[in-house]
Amino acid sequence: MDVAELVDPDARNPNLDGEVDASDANRTLTPEGIEDTGEWLVMQGVCTHLGCVPLGDGAGDFNGWFCPCHGSHYATCGRIRRGPAPENLPIPVASFVDEATILLG
Repeated sequence: MDVAELVDPDARNPNLDGEVDASDANRTLTPEGIEDTGEWLVMQGVCTHLGCVPLGDGAGDFNGWFCPCHGSHYATCGRIRRGPAPENLPIPVASFVDEATILLG
């Protein structure tokens, strides 16, 4: 899907400098010195509509996250695709301490 057609085309990733688009690569976290594989996705499971907790494990119309309270559908990477939620699922400030440990905040 063309990122420009998304409800929220902003990655909303505070770990990146400036505003960047909501492509998969801009929503993932990569350890320093490692080639970006898009393997790590760190985000908060809080619906951006009214703060409910979306269901995961391939839920919703896009096999990602679904908020049954008000019907917001998110893709696997947390991009809002349908429903009343105005923004993508938030990504917290995070960094790798080593290759297997992530520090949040």
